[in-house]
Amino acid sequence: MLAKARFSTVVPATAGVLALVLSILFDVAYLTAAHSRTEEANDILAARIAEAVAPPFAAGDMAEVENIVSAIAPGDVVVTDMNGTVVAGSGDANQRGETFSVMAGGQQIATIHADQIMSNGFLIPLPVMLTTTLIVVGLAFWLSSFFGRITSSQIEGLAETLKRLGEGRLSQASSTQLSFEEFRYLQVDLVRTMRRLRAENIKLQQAAYSDERTGLGNSAKLTEQLTDVISGCSFEEPAAYVLLDAEGLQHFSESHGMIMPNEVHAALARRLSQYVADQEKEYSMPAGSWPVFALQSDEFAVLVDRIGTRADVMRFVRQMLDLLRQPYEIGGQSFRLPARAGIVIIPEDGQSPTEIRKRAESALYQARRAETVNFQFYSPKFDRQTAARKRLEAEVRAAVENRRFVPVFQPKVDLRTGRIVGAEALARWKLESGRIVSPSVFIPVAEATGQIGQIGMQITEQACRAAAQWHARGFRDVSVAVNVSPLQFESEDLGAMIIRAMSEAGLPPRLLQLEITESVAVSDPDRLKDVINPLKTMGVRLAIDDFGTGHSNLSMLGRLPYDVFKIDRAFISSLYTDKQAPAIVEMILGMAETLGMETVAEGVETEAQQNFLRRRGCDQYQGYYYSPPVSMEKFIEMLIVDRDNSTANAG
Repeated sequence: MLAKARFSTVVPATAGVLALVLSILFDVAYLTAAHSRTEEANDILAARIAEAVAPPFAAGDMAEVENIVSAIAPGDVVVTDMNGTVVAGSGDANQRGETFSVMAGGQQIATIHADQIMSNGFLIPLPVMLTTTLIVVGLAFWLSSFFGRITSSQIEGLAETLKRLGEGRLSQASSTQLSFEEFRYLQVDLVRTMRRLRAENIKLQQAAYSDERTGLGNSAKLTEQLTDVISGCSFEEPAAYVLLDAEGLQHFSESHGMIMPNEVHAALARRLSQYVADQEKEYSMPAGSWPVFALQSDEFAVLVDRIGTRADVMRFVRQMLDLLRQPYEIGGQSFRLPARAGIVIIPEDGQSPTEIRKRAESALYQARRAETVNFQFYSPKFDRQTAARKRLEAEVRAAVENRRFVPVFQPKVDLRTGRIVGAEALARWKLESGRIVSPSVFIPVAEATGQIGQIGMQITEQACRAAAQWHARGFRDVSVAVNVSPLQFESEDLGAMIIRAMSEAGLPPRLLQLEITESVAVSDPDRLKDVINPLKTMGVRLAIDDFGTGHSNLSMLGRLPYDVFKIDRAFISSLYTDKQAPAIVEMILGMAETLGMETVAEGVETEAQQNFLRRRGCDQYQGYYYSPPVSMEKFIEMLIVDRDNSTANAG
């Protein structure tokens, strides 16, 4: 009941009840004290009467006794002798309330019977007491009611102040004048506290809806504003959602730590925001009509409302990408960040924030794959392609778990003797049906999903077992080469995994060759030495793969533990179509000879290419001219034939 009652009602009622109870308690206490005082006075007066009548009674002067009784307490006292005979006063002695002894010479000679001799000891008449009680109760109720109304009004004023503060009307004070100093102090503290809380809440909201690196709206803010734009646009006046990807920014972040990437993000955001602001003026749009957002990693977004036709959107995006690709000057460095974009037209391509953002991702993905354009409008076919890509990603993951990736072996042939001296293990995806899937299909997916490292280790383990088998069959100088991908190279336990693969297979380390791309060597040569040196100590050989396509130099190569140069197939295939290709190949061969390294040419497909390499002093080659990649069984058969031919030629 109290939870539903009002303060202005409960306080007066409580005060009235409390006043009534206190008044009653006072009256009871007063009556008890008055009665006690009367009883005491009666006892004193009766004792005095007994003293007064004792001498005349002892002398037998009953008339004097009567006179004394009549004078002091007429009608209230009866005196009897020891026989109970009334000798003074009137009335029945047995009906008197109390008895007092009359003493003479130490003996009782008579008895006084007395009622209440004294009148009651009330100083205040009982009716006056009752009237006063009612007045006190009424006054208490009225005063508490008055105070309750004032207090209730003050509390309502404070509540109104809190309401206005909560609604953000900080400049509007409560209309109620606070009468009590304590309430005024409370109001001041409430205003200060609410303002501080509101300011903190605003900061939290800003943090929840803004990117801390750039100050632009974040993903949550984008979803909020997409909802507003969707509700306001139409097919006649569409909007465009542009998702941007600053390619290379993630790699820049990884190679420069945290400070520089934040500066790059901020610079890119400023350039993008300035471009959009200029375009708003050009289209006579109010400032801020086309918000810019900073999303995860290296993605940004622009929400362009009522820009016009697709041609207008295309012009807007093309100019924006051209601007973003201009050089940045930060920390004394000049660099470029290629940018791509995916575009969704609203409401044509989507009518919910989730749908629009998902389709923009599909369009951006297609823009990344395209070679001739750097932006793409969304098309429904992208959804089918995205669904197919996701199915392929799931199938690759399942294939990794089920160890469906197997190696095939492409022979490496000595150009001087014509004998097979090794093989490169290449990954293939073998379906349950037995069909082989080309690496061009699954390698990009495996790299994008982070599965390439596991595939690499599975191929390495199987390649080591295969090489151990042909070694056990007598082909003791035929090595096997396996590729180590950049992602696989990032693994902290790469060296331990390779050692375990050799040990479990029983393969001599001298027969294992690791092929590492030039980019890995250039990006982190110290890391390369830390991983490879323990393996080199065991006898494992190291080859630099696709040499000539990256940024290697003689000084860097001299400091790294390489044993083999592999000449990229691009140079071999263009030996007779590109005038510079022969010179480049000869330069690579000369560099290898200077450093005392072995050379292997990839992608040899014609006799002319083979003859050129033999004349220029290349050590080995591999390619379809000799053989495509084959299974382990077929490779061992080739080894047997190769050795038989060598024996026959020698005979």
